[in-house]
Amino acid sequence: MDPDTSTSQGRRLLPLLLAVAVLAVLVWALVAGGPGGPQEPSAATTSAGPADAAAPRGTTATPGPADPTAAPEPGAPPSPGEGRTVPVEAVPVLPAVGLDATGDFGTGLTVRLTAIEAVDGVARAPGEVAGPALAVTLRAANDSTGSIPLDDVVVLLSYGQDRTPATDLGQGSTPLSGSLSAGASATGTYVFAVPEDVRDDLRVEIAADAAPTVAFAGSLD
Repeated sequence: MDPDTSTSQGRRLLPLLLAVAVLAVLVWALVAGGPGGPQEPSAATTSAGPADAAAPRGTTATPGPADPTAAPEPGAPPSPGEGRTVPVEAVPVLPAVGLDATGDFGTGLTVRLTAIEAVDGVARAPGEVAGPALAVTLRAANDSTGSIPLDDVVVLLSYGQDRTPATDLGQGSTPLSGSLSAGASATGTYVFAVPEDVRDDLRVEIAADAAPTVAFAGSLD
C-alpha cells in the first residue's frame, strides 16, 4: 500500500476513534451514577444530626418537654404560685385603767406609769415636728419565775375623742430593751408630740409580745 494512502486513511479514522472514546466515557459516567452505582453523600445527609438519623422516614419528630429553666417568652403571664392564707388574730386590748394604776399583762409582767412630764420636743428624724411634747416614763416589773424579753415592748399614745395618734420622738426617749430577769424591774421613757390643749384626754397603750395590750386613760389636768 502506498504510504501516502495509509496516512490519509489514518487521518480520517482519528476523529472517529476520538468520538468513540468520548461516547465510552459518557456511558461509564451514566452507569456509575445510576441507582446501583456509588453516590456522593448529599448536603442534607452530611448535615443531619443523630436525632435526624434515628427518626424513620415519613415521620415527624415530636418535641420533648419544655426546659423548666428556660426564660419565659416576653409577655407571657407568670406561673401561679401555691399561696396560702394564714389567719391572723387581732391582739385584744384590756379595759383601760387610770393613769396612776398598774397594768397587768397576765404573764407575770406588770407596768406602771411613774411620770408624765411636759417637755419641749426636739425633731431629729424625718417626719418629726418639734414643739410641745410629753415624756412618759414607765416601770416594768417581772413577777414570774423566768426571764421576760423587753425588746418587743411597744408604747403608743393617743389623745382626744378621735384618738389621734401622737408622733413619737426619738430625742429624749430611752425605750425598754434586753431581758428582764425574774423578780427584777426596769424603766423606760417615751417622748410624744402632744399639743397642750388636748392633754385632758390621754390614752397610753403598751403591747408586749403576744400578751393582751394594757391601756391607761385619764387627764393631766
